[in-house]
Amino acid sequence: MRTLILDDEEPAVHMLSKVCRDEGHIVAPFTHSAKALLYLAREEVDLLITDLHMPGPDGVTVVLEARRLQPGIFTLIVTGHTNRYPIEALLADGTADVIIKPFRMDELRTRLALAERRRGLIARLQGQTRALYTVSNERIRALQQELEKQHESA
Repeated sequence: MRTLILDDEEPAVHMLSKVCRDEGHIVAPFTHSAKALLYLAREEVDLLITDLHMPGPDGVTVVLEARRLQPGIFTLIVTGHTNRYPIEALLADGTADVIIKPFRMDELRTRLALAERRRGLIARLQGQTRALYTVSNERIRALQQELEKQHESA
């Protein structure tokens, strides 16, 4: 999974990057939200892991802009400031998960696995939806042709 990690604290970025790389992710680490947003504007990302409380554009702004730029992106919020930000609203709007600092590494690994599994399920459902759409359109065309033949022979 292509994962962008954003936290204004270098040790947090380093630790999150290590865990994600250990789990097989391709990681783009950032400590400045403006640089992360520039990256999101030109590179495809599967998962955004971001802190909320940062200088410059905060994590909420980054999440909203990331979704605008890449509607299919998954977001995982890592924060110690739960009462300062609209976490419930972010979850209702599609954020995959929230991890409260401090957290254990096994918790992070579990949340990463869940996000990857959810992403896979959504991709599979989208594929099935496209296949159903194709089959239904083919069936509609066949019925239209059959009706046209009946109309011509009448």
